[in-house]
Amino acid sequence: MNQNLKLGTTEAISIMLIVPFAHLLVTLPKLLLQDQGSGSILNIIYITILALFSVFILTLLYKNFKGKDILDVSNYLLGKPFMYIVGLVYISYFIFVASLTLRNAAENLKTIYFNNTPLPYIIFFLAICIGFINKYNIKSIIKTNLIILVIVIIALFTLSIFSINDFVPERIYPILGDGISNTFLHGINNIFIFTNIAFLLFLMPLLRNTSKFNKISYISVLVSGLFILTTITSLLLMFPLEISSNSNSPIYLQSRQIVLGKFIQRIDAFYVLVWIITILSYLSIIIGFINLIFKKITNIQNRSTISYCFVLILFGLSLIYKNTIEVRKVDLGILKTSTLFIVFGVSFFILIFGNIKKKLKGDNTKYEQNT
Repeated sequence: MNQNLKLGTTEAISIMLIVPFAHLLVTLPKLLLQDQGSGSILNIIYITILALFSVFILTLLYKNFKGKDILDVSNYLLGKPFMYIVGLVYISYFIFVASLTLRNAAENLKTIYFNNTPLPYIIFFLAICIGFINKYNIKSIIKTNLIILVIVIIALFTLSIFSINDFVPERIYPILGDGISNTFLHGINNIFIFTNIAFLLFLMPLLRNTSKFNKISYISVLVSGLFILTTITSLLLMFPLEISSNSNSPIYLQSRQIVLGKFIQRIDAFYVLVWIITILSYLSIIIGFINLIFKKITNIQNRSTISYCFVLILFGLSLIYKNTIEVRKVDLGILKTSTLFIVFGVSFFILIFGNIKKKLKGDNTKYEQNT
């Protein structure tokens, strides 16, 4: 996708992990706890297993397309027009996810610290930051993201550790939540929390060593699942369900309860800072991937202009939601559906039919078409 951008294993994993961590800091805990209640623990374990199985299928399907992404496979399957369509679908998907994240982050900041500040001003400030960050090349952004990821991992881990004294084990019951059907049948939709699998579909050409693709895929999904499980379990044990599932930012609420002796109190300000830089890093990486996709399907090389255009679109889309209730409806409805349809549906079918075409043509060589 970009001959000058080659990522090591650690850098690639950091891209994959910043996605669930950013969502954990914004809306993911509330969405899961509202949907599953005390059954969230079992549901997360269940969907993590499903996500690992999806990665297993994905890595099998990519064996015949080493060094290629979903756009290359689309081109191989039905030609350039189909590749353009898939590229535009993914640009739209990434912009949509980013706009929801930006809007939710701004809503939370307004609630926590900026009650008297108009919401568009907060969104505009965050959008300006994203535009400024994307003045730098994506390699620099990814290297910085690695540092940010380490900070957020330490922050979330210590938050759970410091909260242990406030845990009430009885709050995990009933462990099946609203029943087996809700946890395992209806709850399968929650695989949408692994939106980082969408990035996997574009990661292969960016890797310095494509043989590490399988390792990166499994580690990313497994670590994502473990941290989501740890964070949600911590919230479930610390607060009554009525509080954790109705708070716009349960993790911020958790951070406010932490007191370290007489001199270190209200460490929530530190967690808000970590939260902001994590969101900015995540959204900047999304814009970076959108740029790469757009350049591939159009051959436009002016990266700065492209970045500013997409940041402007991101800003505009973040303003179209009327209120928090409408944003939550979109989170629960359109976001889940679009992730299941595009990432786990259409993309997998493209890979499946791409492999079928190779088999029918009797082509046992790796696909190496130049695009």
